[in-house]
Amino acid sequence: MDSQSSAESDKWISDDEWEAVSPQTRRRLLRNAFGATAGAAALAGCSSGGNEDTPTPLENEGGGGGSTTTDGESGQSSGQTLDHIISLAPTNARFNPYGNAANFSFRWYWAMFDQLAVHDKVSNKTKGMVIEDWEYADSGQVAWNIRDTYTWHNGDDLTAEDVATQLKIGQLMQTVHKGYGAQPLYENVETTGKYELTFDLVEPDISREIFEFGHMKRRAWLWAHRDIWGQYAEMFDDATTESERTAAQQEMMQAVQQDVWDNANVPGNSVWEFVSGEENVAHFEPYDDYVSPFSDAEWSNGEITGDMIDYSLDWHRYPNQQQRTKAMQEGVIDVSYPPESQSARDQLKENGWGPADSLSEDQITPQMRSGAMGVLLNCQSDITGDPRVRKAIHHIVPRKPLVEWVPDYGTYWVEDRIPSGIGQDKEVPWFGGNANWPSGDLASLERYAHTESDVDEQRATELLEAAGFSKPGNRWKDPNGENVTLRFYTATSDEEPMALRFAQIAKSYLDSFGLQTEVTAQEATIRAGKTMESGDWELLFDNWGGAKSGPPFLGFTNSFRVQESLSGQPLPSNDSWAMDRVVEVPYPIGDPTGDLREVDVIDKLNELRTQMSEEERKQKVAEVSWIFNQSLPMMLINEEGGTGGYWLNHDNWATKPPNDNLNPAYRYEIVEIGQYSYCQYMAKMGTEYFHPAGGQ
Repeated sequence: MDSQSSAESDKWISDDEWEAVSPQTRRRLLRNAFGATAGAAALAGCSSGGNEDTPTPLENEGGGGGSTTTDGESGQSSGQTLDHIISLAPTNARFNPYGNAANFSFRWYWAMFDQLAVHDKVSNKTKGMVIEDWEYADSGQVAWNIRDTYTWHNGDDLTAEDVATQLKIGQLMQTVHKGYGAQPLYENVETTGKYELTFDLVEPDISREIFEFGHMKRRAWLWAHRDIWGQYAEMFDDATTESERTAAQQEMMQAVQQDVWDNANVPGNSVWEFVSGEENVAHFEPYDDYVSPFSDAEWSNGEITGDMIDYSLDWHRYPNQQQRTKAMQEGVIDVSYPPESQSARDQLKENGWGPADSLSEDQITPQMRSGAMGVLLNCQSDITGDPRVRKAIHHIVPRKPLVEWVPDYGTYWVEDRIPSGIGQDKEVPWFGGNANWPSGDLASLERYAHTESDVDEQRATELLEAAGFSKPGNRWKDPNGENVTLRFYTATSDEEPMALRFAQIAKSYLDSFGLQTEVTAQEATIRAGKTMESGDWELLFDNWGGAKSGPPFLGFTNSFRVQESLSGQPLPSNDSWAMDRVVEVPYPIGDPTGDLREVDVIDKLNELRTQMSEEERKQKVAEVSWIFNQSLPMMLINEEGGTGGYWLNHDNWATKPPNDNLNPAYRYEIVEIGQYSYCQYMAKMGTEYFHPAGGQ
C-alpha cells in the first residue's frame, strides 16, 4: 500500500475488516499512513497497552547484558542489551559502499541490511531473503520477485526499484557488491511492477549456481534506497560515452552519507535499526516492522517479527585485547574475542564465558570455512616441479599437527583431511552430506598424511625414486645427484604467527625424512612480490579458499594456480612457479597408478562455469577434485571456522540448536564464522535459538 496522508487514512480499511488484518500488516499500514513515530504510538493503543509498553532504549555504555528496565504489560521488552564487541568506532562514520567510507565495514552491514539471498547448506540451494523467488528463461532473461513484507527503517516500502537501483550502480561501478569484486553478469535491468524486475544474463549459459553466489549471496546486502542513491542509477542509464561513465563513477565514489544512524541518510532494512552512535559504542534497537524471511522455514512456528525481540544491541569498540579482556571480566560486554592467555580464559570460563555456541564438533567442522591457510608448491622448480615429489611431501607432512596446537583448535580449525581443492565446507554438500562424509567419488581420492599416524614413508620413498631421486645416506639427492634443499618462505610472526609455527613443524617432518628444509620468514610484500615471481623457492605460504557457500568452481580457481587466466591469457607473474595448463593425471578416478592422461585444467574449470544438470555437475566436480588430488599445486593446511572466534557470556544469554541438530545460524549462511559472531543475527531466526538467559 502506498503512503497516505492522515486525511485519507479513514478510507483505507473498514472497521469490520480491521480485526482480520494481521498485527504485522497493521503495523505497516500505520507506519505508512502516519509515519514511524505516530505509527508506533497508534499500535501501542491497538495492543491494549499504553506508552509505557514502548521499550526504553539503553544508550549508556557499560550497562552490560544484565541491565534491565521496567517491563510493560505487553511483556515484549526485557530491557536487556546484548553488548557486542566490534573493531570500528561509529564516530564520524560515513557510508558509501563504493567510496572511502571511514569507520564503516561489513560488520555494520550484517546488522543493518538483509541480503538478497542466502545459502541453505542442507538442501545445497539458494534461499531468498529480500528476493522471494526468481525464474530463468531459456532466452537468458531472469525475473526477480521481491518480498512485499520489507520496509526501510524510515518507514518506506522496500520495492523492486530499490533493487534495480543497486543493480544499475553495480553496472556503473563494474563491481556487483563492493568487497567481493564480481563483475556484473547482467544487463537491461527493468522494473516490471512494484515488486518485480527483470534483466538479461550477459552469458545465458552461465551456471545458475555461480550467478546466484556472486550476485545474490556473496555480501549481497541491499542498501540502495531509491530516493538516496537513485540519481547514480539514472547516471548509468543516461551515460552514452566512456567519459560520461567515468564522470558518473567519480561522482558516485565521492558521495558520502552521514550520520549513519540517521534513517533519512542511511535507512536500514534488517531486524536491527541503528539509532545512535557515540565515540566507542553504536546503539541498535529491534525494528518492530521487520518480518523475517525465515518465517516460512519448516522450523518456524509462524511469523517471526521484530517486535518479538526482547533485547537491544550495542556494539562496543575496545582497541586492544587487554581492554577487551577487562570488559569481559567486568561484565561490560557479552560477546568478544577470547583472550589468548590460558589463565585469562580459565578465569572467564568460571564466570560463565565460553564459545558462542555449544554445537557438537561433527555438526560444524566440515562446513564452516570462511578463509584458510596453505602452502604453494612451486610447479616450475627442478625439485617440486615433479608431481611425484609434491605427492611425497603430502605423504610425509601430516596437516593436523600443523595447527592443532592453536587454542580452541578442536572447534575452530578444520584440517584438510582429503586434498580435493575445494575444502570440506564444499565436500559435504557435494559428496553425500554430513552423515555420509566422505562418500562417493570423494572416498576414492588418494589419501595423504592427515595425522602423524598417517605418515607413509614407504609410499613417499616409492614416489621419489620413481622421479629419479635417491637416498644413499640420510639425505635425499635429486636426479643430478645434488643434495635436496627445500626453500620454504613463510609469513613473519607479526603477519601470521600460525604460519611461521606450522612452517617450522612441517620442516621437522621433512628434515626427519631426509628432505632438508630451510624456513625463511618474509614480509608479505616481499614474499608475494619479488620472492614469488623469482621462482627461487619450493614452498611458499599463501591463503586459499573463500566464502563457505561459494560453488566448487570458485574454490578450484583459488586452489589451482595456473600460468594462464580462465580466458587463456598468459599471466607473466606466474611463469616461474605456477602449474602448466596441461598436466598428466592417472585415470580412472581413484587409481593413482592408472594410465596417465593429458588434461587441460583451464578447459575443465571453464566447463564448470556453464549450466548443466546436477548429476553432470557432481561428476565434473569429482573429476576436477581428482585432478587436484593428483597434481597438488598447493598443500591446503586448514580451514577457518567453528565456534572459537567469539565467546559469549552464557550467564546472561542462552542459545541452543533446534531439535533436528540443524541450528539455522549455521544452516543458512548469513554469517561468516570466524569473522563475525552470529549472536545478533539470530534475531532473524526467532528467539527460540538465541535470547536472554531465563527469557524463554
